[in-house]
Amino acid sequence: MHALARSLPAFFAVFLAALIPVFAARAQDETYRVTFVAQLTPDSIPVEDGLEWRIFGPAIGADGQLPLLANATGGSRSFNMSAGEYLVHAAYGHASAIRKIEVNKDSNEEYFILNAGGMELSAVAGDDTPIPDNLLRFDIYEDQADERGERKLIASRVLPGQITPFQQGTYHVVSQFGNLNAEVRADIRVTAGKLTKARLKHRAARITLRLVRDAGGDALADTQWSVLNVSGDLITESTSAFPRMVLSEGVYTAIAKNGDRIYSQDFEVRPGVNQDVEVLTGV
Repeated sequence: MHALARSLPAFFAVFLAALIPVFAARAQDETYRVTFVAQLTPDSIPVEDGLEWRIFGPAIGADGQLPLLANATGGSRSFNMSAGEYLVHAAYGHASAIRKIEVNKDSNEEYFILNAGGMELSAVAGDDTPIPDNLLRFDIYEDQADERGERKLIASRVLPGQITPFQQGTYHVVSQFGNLNAEVRADIRVTAGKLTKARLKHRAARITLRLVRDAGGDALADTQWSVLNVSGDLITESTSAFPRMVLSEGVYTAIAKNGDRIYSQDFEVRPGVNQDVEVLTGV
């Protein structure tokens, strides 16, 4: 699981110097060196990258919040702390642990068990047609919906192949292929201490439209396009010689307007079968 920590995106890996500033204290107060360590599970090695530590005082301030006394990022971190109680929060991606601790002469190391694992997502079209990374995004929601049937969004626009830490549990994943109607959903279980890899399958394909005088001819410029589904609903519009789009499987109608002439062509989208759809002018 050490590979999970090494694979985190760069913004989780900001490194601070090992020595953390001493907590503000009266000159006569004695301080103790305390090291905070986070683990994915009780039996796993310490997480040494991607952590964010926040240390709060125990009493709520005038602003109604706990005072933030220190923070640091990276892996295990040591602090010089005066005797007393503190609230310590360890965050690792979308997983976290919080504990109330008491610092005294016997203080040395404090361990935080995150009960977390990693999730790595990918997707294909059809059975095995690769999808370009720039056309694929994932949104990750809580598994349970509220009374209105809505789920809380936890992580948005997660990239394919990106390893993201989550608390152990089940999550609802929505994958968007392109920006129209190609969407697939799945419930993914994350296990603490493990990297869960999930590959979703889209029943969709990339389509290129072309208005031509003859089959295989050059696409006519200054063409306005509309694409309707089988129910007659408008899916998309564009002005391009050869618009490219991603559509879920089904039957569609392409309507091309060039000058004062209008042409149309029905076509079928099959999962994973990328294709050019030609609309013939017949002249």
